[in-house]
Amino acid sequence: MPYNRVNILRHYRAIVEETKQHYDPDVTTYKGVWRKYIYPVYHISYSRYMTIISTPKLESLLEAEEKKHGKWKDPAQGSLF
Repeated sequence: MPYNRVNILRHYRAIVEETKQHYDPDVTTYKGVWRKYIYPVYHISYSRYMTIISTPKLESLLEAEEKKHGKWKDPAQGSLF
């Protein structure tokens, strides 16, 4: 199976959504959100976190990869055949 970035981009999307949920420009900082919500769950460095947050057009990249490789079924749903 060739390498694709679908799972990486889904991981990035989850991190961005978590940041949007907890970030308030008047009250919090990205470092505070990373320290309290992102690092305990995803165990990524702050510099990696900032790279993920600054990824332009994340949704369009994910759609392009899914279109290229096809949408996968949920891996938790196993098949006997």
